[in-house]
Amino acid sequence: MSSISSKMEDILKKITNQTALDLKRRKDKTSLSQLREMPFYSRKTLSLYNGLKNGSGIIAEHKRQSPSKGSFNCPASLQEVVKGYEAAGASAISCLTDEPFFGGTLQDLLEARSQVNIPILRKDFMIDLYQIHEAKAFGADAILLIAACLNNEELKTMSLEAINLGLEILFEVHDLEELNRIKEVTTSLNTTKFVIGVNNRDLKRFKTDIQNSKDLLPHFPKDVLAISESGISDPEIVKELKNLGFQGFLIGENFMKTELPGASCDQFIKAIKS
Repeated sequence: MSSISSKMEDILKKITNQTALDLKRRKDKTSLSQLREMPFYSRKTLSLYNGLKNGSGIIAEHKRQSPSKGSFNCPASLQEVVKGYEAAGASAISCLTDEPFFGGTLQDLLEARSQVNIPILRKDFMIDLYQIHEAKAFGADAILLIAACLNNEELKTMSLEAINLGLEILFEVHDLEELNRIKEVTTSLNTTKFVIGVNNRDLKRFKTDIQNSKDLLPHFPKDVLAISESGISDPEIVKELKNLGFQGFLIGENFMKTELPGASCDQFIKAIKS
């Protein structure tokens, strides 16, 4: 953990501590067997990997607020946002389900799933196997596992659980040390069941720098689909990163801070193709 700044550790610690408290409440309220009885638990999932490989590569995010920027005050409803993203040609949707810091809920995931027919990533701070079953029950196709929040043993256990449930994984890394850990954890996994994302946000200074993606790409494991996340607001940057070998781009804030995120996403995808 040495290379992760203490500021980043503080923020992640604060979030994961809160996540653990909320999780305890949810576990008390809904048992694992109740989750398994939910209608979406038995649905056949859609492949995030295939969606990214064969489409625009854009993972468009529904996100109401962030710890650093506060609320985006987006007037569009979740339904309008996700349907708009799908119509725009997004490869997948990222749905934030963390409430205290990002204003999202599991209900959002349920609602998004009933509106669209493209893969949905449950974006949250996953620290417990229960959350993977939640993701499945509420309609997700993929989950986010953040290297900075989990040790290798936890990453392995959670990966296998997700894949057993038919969910794919987006592993998120911030630096080379984390990328090397993910390489180690995923050596025996089928490369079509997961993707690796570089988060360009440096939580030390709350600055985003695309250079982080460029620096880490040469160290990626062979045949693994590479995603760049955070701070992408210019279609030209996507074109540049595509030329380097990135095949996926997670974009939320850039769309959510506009009146009509779906329309913004549409313009963005058209600009990438031009």
